[in-house]
Amino acid sequence: MTATTERTGAQSLVLEDLHKNYTARGRESFHAVKGIDLDIRPGELVALLGPSGCGKTTTLRMIAGLETVTSGDIRVGDRSVADLPPGRRDIGVGFESYALYPPLTVRENLAYGLKARGAKDADARVEAIAERLEMTDLLPLRPANLSSGQKQRVALGRALVRNPPVLLLDEPLSHLDAAQRQRVRRELKVLQREAGCTTIVITHDQLEALSLADRLAVMDAGVIQQFGTADEIFDDPANLFVADFVGEPKINVLEGVVESPGLVRLGREGRLATAATSPAAGSAVTVGLRPQDTREARGDEPAVPAEVVVFEDLLEFGSGTVRVEGLDTDLVVQTPAGVRWRRGDVVRLAAAPRRVHLFDPDGGARLR
Repeated sequence: MTATTERTGAQSLVLEDLHKNYTARGRESFHAVKGIDLDIRPGELVALLGPSGCGKTTTLRMIAGLETVTSGDIRVGDRSVADLPPGRRDIGVGFESYALYPPLTVRENLAYGLKARGAKDADARVEAIAERLEMTDLLPLRPANLSSGQKQRVALGRALVRNPPVLLLDEPLSHLDAAQRQRVRRELKVLQREAGCTTIVITHDQLEALSLADRLAVMDAGVIQQFGTADEIFDDPANLFVADFVGEPKINVLEGVVESPGLVRLGREGRLATAATSPAAGSAVTVGLRPQDTREARGDEPAVPAEVVVFEDLLEFGSGTVRVEGLDTDLVVQTPAGVRWRRGDVVRLAAAPRRVHLFDPDGGARLR
């Protein structure tokens, strides 16, 4: 076992009906986190994914003890930590804002927490984590002499070097350039697996979340909208927000009408088969159709006729923008390598019925 991976024993992390209200005299209270429930297994890496302002960082700060809990419980293993001060929770935190000590060198910043806890191998662990994150040359420098990306690597290293049973990382890769981000992302996953610590990564970057996490919690407006594996969230979104937020290119969101159970009408002449059977005939629905799932129709299956507006040959695949008569929104379609469309071509489009998602046009709930 390396110096960076002295095991502390992974712990489960459970959030139970967790709420956070902010109140100020003369102002209406703000309900930032609205009853979150999460059950994270020991050693699991979970990404908390969502747009800015959805409550991700507030949730992380409550787990770390940096924000008070309005109501609910936080359990690490078999003990409740909701009322404990941060120092007694044994939780490591990597901040987006770095939170480095300006008078100390990088080496001293990395070793500070270890030496405060009396770790005898602090220097060896600092050397090991610095080598893994390719920042050995930064060890003698102070934070004022570092770029923002270098500071973020130091903050990440300081969180990882402690090897706590629970690790919280707030946007750990956001200030790195593209090459650094890919490299550090791979190293982060390897280090987390070696250490076995239960980890939450806060991010708004879906690629980062999909590549790092065992499971994703998609959050919006203070609520966990869906919690599951990447495949579950991509293939079976719980609502329109999840479908629209996760996936690149973005899902096509279209207005449709249920013609009969299992068949939805799009535009003037388009028909698509769908696995959803609950909406009654004549019901207005929102149709979600991922570009990756859309293909040219085969034989006489239900299809949507469309005219090609733009086609981009991206070598590994193509990307076509098509117009459907009777729809206000153009569709984006991803085609296999070797397929070539020209502007003005008329194509018939279809998708597997289970890939044609229907949503309530008012609240965005999934219709099945």
